[in-house]
Amino acid sequence: MWRKDLKIIKDIKLSLDYINSLRENTYSNIKTSGNDYFEKQYSVEEYVKKIIELTKSKGDDFLFELSSKVDGEKFDNLRISSKELKKSIDKISKEERILIENTIDRIEAFQKKTLIKNWFDEKSGYGEYVKPVDSVGCYIPGGTAPLISTVLMTVIPAKVAGVKNISISSPTIGSNLPNNMLLAAAYLCGVEKFYTYGGPQAIASLAFGTKNVSKVDMICGPGNIFVMTAKKLVYGEVGVDGIFGPTETLIIADSSSNIDYVVGDLMAQAEHDVLALPMMITDDLEFANKVISFYKNKLEKMERKNIIEKSMGRGFISVLRNEKEIIELANQLASEHLSIASEKKVQIAEKINSAGSIFLGEISSEVLADYVAGPSHVMPTNGSARYSSSLSSRTFQKTIPVLAIDKDRFKEICNDAEKLAKLESLQAHSEAISVRKKNYFME
Repeated sequence: MWRKDLKIIKDIKLSLDYINSLRENTYSNIKTSGNDYFEKQYSVEEYVKKIIELTKSKGDDFLFELSSKVDGEKFDNLRISSKELKKSIDKISKEERILIENTIDRIEAFQKKTLIKNWFDEKSGYGEYVKPVDSVGCYIPGGTAPLISTVLMTVIPAKVAGVKNISISSPTIGSNLPNNMLLAAAYLCGVEKFYTYGGPQAIASLAFGTKNVSKVDMICGPGNIFVMTAKKLVYGEVGVDGIFGPTETLIIADSSSNIDYVVGDLMAQAEHDVLALPMMITDDLEFANKVISFYKNKLEKMERKNIIEKSMGRGFISVLRNEKEIIELANQLASEHLSIASEKKVQIAEKINSAGSIFLGEISSEVLADYVAGPSHVMPTNGSARYSSSLSSRTFQKTIPVLAIDKDRFKEICNDAEKLAKLESLQAHSEAISVRKKNYFME
């Protein structure tokens, strides 16, 4: 049974208990047979493991069969031709093309600032080369809305990093073409390979390669639990940007905040998905109740009312005693998006250590980052911001340590290396040092 309103919680521990229960139980009871492709129902992980095994042994033949069964229509048109990609531009307006190109420019400008560069310390004799991943597959989910922005937010950071081979996989049904705006965005980003496998089929094909799909070194992008489980299971064969759950936002607000903005941002997050998680922290119970009342009045006018209502019913407002508690809970929640919607509280941003992205003040709406500001909207969820970062051009860079030791530096450090090797009882290691000492210093 879905709640209809945001829940009010007046304690840090109770807030954490509630969100942990949501995160643990979101997908715990899901089972599938692939629309009866398999004879029995499997848990998500069992199902995805079977898809990976059969992709490796049977390739595209299996993937075509499974996709046809899952969609209830014969799957066809796996790869969008370069001709179709180019034609997509002719089907969009001049204004739409300018919109996409301007957004690309803003994303590029931000991502160029994130890059790390080669460095070398001549005196110490060490440094790092920074190299891009060679090939990347970007997964773009299907669903009720064409995620044009996700094409831009995954492909452009990879391009800026210097990735040479970038492909996209985004699901279609039967022989249908993907949404034309997706194709146009991909073309303007410079994508040459656009596949139409969806779900775990897409991830398995990109990770292991098939006759028709080129194997990649890294897979990025959001997706449902089947996609995320597939990314988790292929990690090691390929790199992944992260394992993401349902989207979430946390707003820190008080009585000075613009209630229209606060409710609007909560509802903007809620309309993504019935499993999206809108959250708010405040130190003002009266303001919390006003937010709930305002939301109820606004809900009736929304086109995606049913989705918003279910999502908001999962959400909560934590009413805490002071700023210290607000900071503590925000860091423990480690939310995907964190908006500080009170100008009075903007300064606490410096004490936030865990968040996918932070939005300061009333004007810096999360929706701007979703679409046009510059940072990627692919961010860590489910508390994983405690140890991971949002997707950026750095995601697609590798660092390679380099040693170029001269004789003077070798003389300074060789004895320590030799002694450590002896402490570890590794004779060959020790002798690899001693033979150089004899050669260089005639010992």
